[in-house]
Amino acid sequence: MTTRGNKKQPNTEGPEATSPLRGIIDHQALRRMAGGRSFERGEDYFAGGRVSDLAEDRGKIVAEVHGTRTYRVALWAEDGALEYSCTCPVGQDGDFCKHCVAVGLTWLDPAGAGPRKAPKREKPSVTMDDVRAWLADRDKSKLVDMLMEQAMEDGRLRQRLLLEAARASAKGIDLRTYRRAIDAAVDAGEFVDYEDAFDYSQGIEEAVKGIESLLQDGHAPEAIEIAEYALERVERAIEHVDDSDGHMGGILEQLQTLHLAACKQAKPDPVALAKRLFAWELRTPWDTFYGAALAYAEVLGEAGLETYRKLAEAEWARVPSRGPADALRPESYRYSRITHIMETLAARTGDVEALVAIKQR
Repeated sequence: MTTRGNKKQPNTEGPEATSPLRGIIDHQALRRMAGGRSFERGEDYFAGGRVSDLAEDRGKIVAEVHGTRTYRVALWAEDGALEYSCTCPVGQDGDFCKHCVAVGLTWLDPAGAGPRKAPKREKPSVTMDDVRAWLADRDKSKLVDMLMEQAMEDGRLRQRLLLEAARASAKGIDLRTYRRAIDAAVDAGEFVDYEDAFDYSQGIEEAVKGIESLLQDGHAPEAIEIAEYALERVERAIEHVDDSDGHMGGILEQLQTLHLAACKQAKPDPVALAKRLFAWELRTPWDTFYGAALAYAEVLGEAGLETYRKLAEAEWARVPSRGPADALRPESYRYSRITHIMETLAARTGDVEALVAIKQR
């Protein structure tokens, strides 16, 4: 396959000189981040005209790439480096995928004038900079009306605005609005098949962003409460979703990361937290709070860890020795959980004898 050389060709229809991405995105950077094979596949997507609806605003590019499915890509500059996201499975794993390459190449060569002879694309006559300038000249009340009109048609935008209003309320944080937003995002009303799983998960992620905003504004106790509520709702919802691409699992990870960060900031009652973490880790089949004794050790402190240990030892005392056939029992995951909890506690203190005894039981 023919690839572009390192020498840059002048392109009078390329990126705007004022773009923060200028000098960050180039062919060498795209190849380095993607690797040779993904770069070449991205070139094919670019040459095939599979990138559409590309827009740029304040150093962030968004676009859609049409492959097996339609994926959404974002590229942006952060601290002088190129950051990225793509909704494809590879992108969800954190890799710079062929779709990111295709969008980067399209941004570099918007008219499709490169040597691969991509389909000619007209350079947009109106850009997001023009939209920003137009909005800046509008009357505030007209903008409010425009946004409200769109919110009545767009459920996700409506929930986002409701959360913003709840966070800024003079009466204090309205957690009921946060719970309703989570419920609205999670309640699909029917089984979510593979084709709809991504869009469904995106709706939940919008609600998760609301929890992130709570934490960023210093409302850590509220963020803990809402994160736990969201975790419970998402766990129940997973059974009704074809999560082959792992979108829902990723949301559980995000919520747990938020919960831990909020706990570090709020420093909740360590004994009460230990009880909740232990009960959750023991009962869930989804690995929520898996290894909590290690992850939350700093937050729990001596008092919390002691409570956690006593709960674990009491549960362990009720567990009989098991044979190979016991692994087939429906409740086997609970046995697996308490075993892992005991192993984690023993490993944390370096108690080798206890660890051996647990494994031999």
